[in-house]
Amino acid sequence: MKPMNLLALLVLTLIISGCATTGDPNRLNAFHDAQPKSILVVPPVNDVTDVQATTSVLATLPYFLGEKGFYVFPVNTVKTMLEFEGYYEPAEVHAAPPEQLANLFKADAVLYVTIHEWTSKYMVFATTTQVDFGYKLVSADGATLWEDRLQAQYSPNNNGGGGLIGLIVDAVEAAVERANPTYIPLTKTVHAQALVTPAGVGSHRGIPVGPYHPGYSAYYSQVTQASGEATND
Repeated sequence: MKPMNLLALLVLTLIISGCATTGDPNRLNAFHDAQPKSILVVPPVNDVTDVQATTSVLATLPYFLGEKGFYVFPVNTVKTMLEFEGYYEPAEVHAAPPEQLANLFKADAVLYVTIHEWTSKYMVFATTTQVDFGYKLVSADGATLWEDRLQAQYSPNNNGGGGLIGLIVDAVEAAVERANPTYIPLTKTVHAQALVTPAGVGSHRGIPVGPYHPGYSAYYSQVTQASGEATND
């Protein structure tokens, strides 16, 4: 990711929270055992009414997985092939056996995403835009390799000051956010937090690097060393 692009995500006035398996030293053991090379991103289940949410997630997610070193099947091709196989609704895809989905594409793992929230709440002098995504990565044999859930919200910096002029400035900023919510930057920020965060031994968030990442060999050397030290203890 280009430094300026990452900076643009981080300078937003936002709040990020999540419920990863924090504190679990074994949270990535299954991932380390599987070491997937290719990931199939299936259409997200959208629990909100805005269809833009699904499009935005699918349009941005492959980039972050690619940055992490994995081959990602083209999402448009995936959608077409799934429909050819009779899977027209995301809920049907998520309910299908992961072994069956992975076999269709010869994928090593399947990534499921659920969009829990995608809203922009307008209150005249303040607008808050919020997204909430759940992630679950499952191996081709049906084992859960990694899962996480993250929420992020953004409210414009209301720096109009006091008095009538300050209120007018705040109202304008809120109206601008309402008219054009920062969904895409928030979506990218959540993906980055969930996936790109370094997943070192003892890390609470992020996934390990894939085989097309320059740090792949070094990472798994550390994993092997840490596993050996744990066994000796």
